[in-house]
Amino acid sequence: MKLEPTTQPSPLRSRWSLATEQLAFLGHELRLLTDGRTARWLLIFFEPNAGVIISYRFDRCFYLLCGPIWTFLRVFAFPLFLMLRLLSCRHEICFQAQIGRGLRVFHATLGVVVHGDAIVGRNCIFYGGNSIGVRKFMRRGELALGDNVILGINACVLGPVKVGHHVTIGAGAIVVEDLPDNTVAVGVPARPRSSAGGG
Repeated sequence: MKLEPTTQPSPLRSRWSLATEQLAFLGHELRLLTDGRTARWLLIFFEPNAGVIISYRFDRCFYLLCGPIWTFLRVFAFPLFLMLRLLSCRHEICFQAQIGRGLRVFHATLGVVVHGDAIVGRNCIFYGGNSIGVRKFMRRGELALGDNVILGINACVLGPVKVGHHVTIGAGAIVVEDLPDNTVAVGVPARPRSSAGGG
């Protein structure tokens, strides 16, 4: 039996694919914000919620395309990101953080902070005043949130910690211990309270 030759994608092509995926994510996320209303496209680029997502996705896109050198090249992109900051508001979502498709940010003026080593799944929702950060030394992969995680206003996740899928973290809660799938967590420190009803 003759085997087909296997070809590995070139590093440049692989980087290009990952970078353009971020733009596809951005398109999906902007459509979520417009909620199917065509008229909202006229205003969405002046809304802080959209500006935060646009800023992060473009930053992440260039990082995936250029690699670690993007840290230095960002100096030359300062005018672009200054404009995006004016349209959005101040946030600190590091371009090294890996955030899946479907990111949504509400009440962006309250601020959002995401550490560069964070890995966040799909359809994550920040309600504002949120921080995904660290409280002691950790390696990449030790601060992870699953799919369909909701962070209430001023809720924080401080790693190393792993949060499962379909988890709702209540307003003001501070997560410092692992949370299983399908839970609602409240309090300081946050404790699982009930099933979130996820699938």
